[in-house]
Amino acid sequence: MVVPEESHLDHNHIHSSKVKALPFILRLVCLVSLFGGTFWLIIYFSLLLGFEPLLNPFEANNTNLFSGMAALPMILFTGLSIAGVLQMWKFKKAGFYLYFIAQFLLFNYPLLVYGTDLFDLNELFFTTIFILFYGIILAILKK
Repeated sequence: MVVPEESHLDHNHIHSSKVKALPFILRLVCLVSLFGGTFWLIIYFSLLLGFEPLLNPFEANNTNLFSGMAALPMILFTGLSIAGVLQMWKFKKAGFYLYFIAQFLLFNYPLLVYGTDLFDLNELFFTTIFILFYGIILAILKK
């Protein structure tokens, strides 16, 4: 994908003279997000199909919470997150908002449905870091 170089982009794209300065960093963060999203999709699909994942990120007593059909919302939210990252890869502003909504749902859905037993400070930390990072890049690129 070639970075847009026109002096004026349509409203769906990030407008900036600094677009050339940050694409590597943005692409790197997008790749990390895509890797993480794909990892979680594999985990949730394996739980949906009834398989025990080889690498189980859940505590032993929490694995069954996302098994079977209970994994569908998480698959949907993770897919939305990946779609947002792919939009940001194309320098589309809507990708940030889609990513933000998906990450908000991925973090809060288990808390609302299953209670605070699933609260994970590490997940909150990394989710916040990525949202802030994407937001800062968006703010820089919009100037």
